[in-house]
Amino acid sequence: MRRVLSVMLVALAAATAARASPYWIEYEPAGGLFPEEEGWTRLTNFGGAERSLEDGWLVLDGRADPRIQDAYRMQRPGTLDPDLGEQFVAAWRLQVDSVSAYYDPYVGIFSDQNWGVAFTLSDSAIYSVFETDVSAPFTPGVPHAFELRSSDMLSYTLLIDGTPALYGDFWESLTTSQITWGDGAIGTASLARWDYFSFGVVPECSSLMLVAGLWGSGLSIRSRPGR
Repeated sequence: MRRVLSVMLVALAAATAARASPYWIEYEPAGGLFPEEEGWTRLTNFGGAERSLEDGWLVLDGRADPRIQDAYRMQRPGTLDPDLGEQFVAAWRLQVDSVSAYYDPYVGIFSDQNWGVAFTLSDSAIYSVFETDVSAPFTPGVPHAFELRSSDMLSYTLLIDGTPALYGDFWESLTTSQITWGDGAIGTASLARWDYFSFGVVPECSSLMLVAGLWGSGLSIRSRPGR
């Protein structure tokens, strides 16, 4: 198994060298830093959420006021759209403990060509913001891993805990080349725990597991804090 993995890594490294540089960026609270200390811009409304780093999780508690927002944005002009043979991947894991009305935690992805997709979450489902009646349920009260994949930034597949759950489309927007996640809705309050948020452009044949292996090998443009 180790030999097979080594061969796969060598092949993927060669593919990486042959194309414009793929990259992988991850925020992981286990490193002991808040997102804005890792290159993200913090966006708040009404003072932002009560925040803490607890047992490797970023806890965002916005239950004090439904007008609270506490989100994190990274702008990367000209780097989000994959080339031929590549795919864009965004992956995050969180547990939504409570939402006062409908949904609150948010993830937004906007391409280099002004196409966007966004999701909000309740404690038991994820909803596509720009599409009509596009949602997928999940088991409440436990963490879930989400992964979005797109090879053209026009359509996407969303996996929940490794299983395809949604197939959808990007919508034309006025926003370009940025990723936003966190407590994003106004008019509802939530308590959510984020385990990680990551994104990047990788060779299309790659699984997220293989990307993680490459990332640890030093081939990505950014490594986890303190590692």
